[in-house]
Amino acid sequence: MDRQLERYREIARNLISEYARYKPSHGDIELRAISDRDFYLLVSFGWSGDRRVHSTILHLRIDRGKIWIERDETEEGIAQDLLDRGVPKEDIVLAFYHPDDRQLTDFAIA
Repeated sequence: MDRQLERYREIARNLISEYARYKPSHGDIELRAISDRDFYLLVSFGWSGDRRVHSTILHLRIDRGKIWIERDETEEGIAQDLLDRGVPKEDIVLAFYHPDDRQLTDFAIA
């Protein structure tokens, strides 16, 4: 198996697990890390007062040797966490941007 691919899988699993350890500051809300093959999710669910909470906070996927950030609702941004762990910008796709707009970033287009 490709060593870089396995390294990216480990980085994604570890990051999602780290974020899942946080406790939201309000409500009775749980965070759960979910990974299945090359898809990595951080979901929140529970109650904040009388309001139901259920959302995807992070969604990463690995495709064609790159980490695609499909959704990022974190304060600091998961891209910086990936960079801090040695993933180069050319291997990170900000998939939440329209493909035409990705060329305006320093990250991979696809």
